Amino acid sequence: MDIQTKIGSEKSGFSGHLLLWGKCLIGLAAFIYILSGFYRIKTYETGVLRLFGRVINDHVGPGLHYAIPYPFTRIDKLRPQERKRVAVGFEFSDQVIGMGGNPVQGEFLSGDENILNIEMVLQYFIVSPVEYLFRVYDPETVIKSFAKTNLTKIISQMEVDEIFKGSGKVLIQSGVLKKTQDDLDRILDNQKWVQITSVNLQNVSPPLEVADAFKDVVTARQDRDRLINEAEGYRYDALPRARGKAEELVQQAGIYRQDKIDLSRGDAERFLRMAEEYAQKGSVTSMRLYLETMEKVMERIHKVFVQKTKDQKPLDLSIIDLED
Repeated sequence: MDIQTKIGSEKSGFSGHLLLWGKCLIGLAAFIYILSGFYRIKTYETGVLRLFGRVINDHVGPGLHYAIPYPFTRIDKLRPQERKRVAVGFEFSDQVIGMGGNPVQGEFLSGDENILNIEMVLQYFIVSPVEYLFRVYDPETVIKSFAKTNLTKIISQMEVDEIFKGSGKVLIQSGVLKKTQDDLDRILDNQKWVQITSVNLQNVSPPLEVADAFKDVVTARQDRDRLINEAEGYRYDALPRARGKAEELVQQAGIYRQDKIDLSRGDAERFLRMAEEYAQKGSVTSMRLYLETMEKVMERIHKVFVQKTKDQKPLDLSIIDLED
């Protein structure tokens, strides 16, 4: 065998090895590619499977699944029951790093033209994953925009005193929740794709420049409410007692009236009997009345009894103190 033949056989053997290694690599890559079609959905997740961009399964349940690997299919994983949050008037990232953020985004104008700084947090969860992923562009921004618009409308229709009342925040939160939910449903022909669970006003405060004046107003309002409550408490305590006293006086007056009536009737009846008696036995009756009257009069008169003797001089009764 000459040298050229030997070199040719070596080249042929090397090419065969390369071809074999290439086939192995291609087979391994194909095997890995096929394995990449397996995916896992966790218990708290829901998957949306797409084939060439078209949804073929909008609710892939938890567990291990297989689909034709990317780029033919794509799986989007969501957590429908997870409560997602949207911030209005501030940014969550600013709170995390301790920055004050842009104060302008939290400024709202009340109905009586007062500027207030308001921070609100809205919570929601996904109802329809397909609509959330593909029919609404940037859902979080849409939700935040509607919530801020409705908050602005509601605040602009209320005065500052009404906002700071105990029921003011409740009215704002319930109003924003209802109006925002209606707006979100309306953009998909009244189809519910997210559900708002709560709206919470974390902070409602005046700008720093007038914070002291607002505090004075709030303090004055609290003093007013306290005095009103104290007056109401005194009223609720005094009125029942006054009514009870008035009822007692009325009853006593009724008893006194009845006593007087009964006494007057008794006197009148006695007088009539005396008049009848006097008509029948005038002299006897008049004598009896005279004696009864003198008996009553003489009881109140001081009486002095002097025994008279022959040689006794007249007694001067003026020396006796008759006033005792």
